[in-house]
Amino acid sequence: MKIVALVYNADKPRAHHEWQRLKRWLVQHKIKTIAASKVTPAMKNANFVVAVGGDGTVLSVARQVASWGIPVLGVNVGRLGFLAATEVGAMFRTLARVLAGEGRVEARTMLSVTGTARGKKFGPSLALNDCVIRSGASGRVLHLAAYVREKPLASYVGDGLILSTPTGSTAYNLAASGPILYPDLDVLLLSPICPHSLMQRPLVMPTFEIVEVEVLKPSPESLLCLDGHVMKTLRAGDRIIVQRAEAQVKLLMDPDRTYYQVLQSKLKWGES
Repeated sequence: MKIVALVYNADKPRAHHEWQRLKRWLVQHKIKTIAASKVTPAMKNANFVVAVGGDGTVLSVARQVASWGIPVLGVNVGRLGFLAATEVGAMFRTLARVLAGEGRVEARTMLSVTGTARGKKFGPSLALNDCVIRSGASGRVLHLAAYVREKPLASYVGDGLILSTPTGSTAYNLAASGPILYPDLDVLLLSPICPHSLMQRPLVMPTFEIVEVEVLKPSPESLLCLDGHVMKTLRAGDRIIVQRAEAQVKLLMDPDRTYYQVLQSKLKWGES
């Protein structure tokens, strides 16, 4: 028997409404359903998880179920919905095709982030989009040093640094003038935020590299953010280590829609 888990964003009234419609539809089609406003241990036995909300909902659910190897199908009720397989208007058609075995599963690289803050170790924590070190409320510039294989890579002076996956290349990285990467590529992307130098540009790296970043004096307090959520406050002398995570996120996508079509529809890419 097929088992489908349903999760919705409790902060979006429309997400709850569409979640209820999906739940009724699945029951009518005699599909066993596990439904809640958040991921629960019982969902580990599901064939896949439907995340109803925006990109933030898909990111949150994907991180939580990645170790289970369960695919995530996003239903967009938010503004952009770049990670979603379908919009609300087509969700029943898409779900029917996935249940019939016609869905396309994409394995996406994740980041594993560890570090030391104020002498205490933290992590590992996962990120599907990106790991960001950025200046805090003061707005003062940061001084950062990046290392690869324990050897100096570059020094950065500016508003911060983004380490992203190909999936996250269309998120904060794109806003910081970084390149768009095809999501299936096995690479990491390091992009400075508003660097105070014309020579500092984004760098595409193989995923076997391990990147270490140190906050240098006279930097003010900075923020470590994973997928847009503040995880730690960093000070001069603190370090983070970013590498490819062992787990991958499996995203269920519409088999008829290509990545280039997503760029065109969501970001107006290629328009004159």
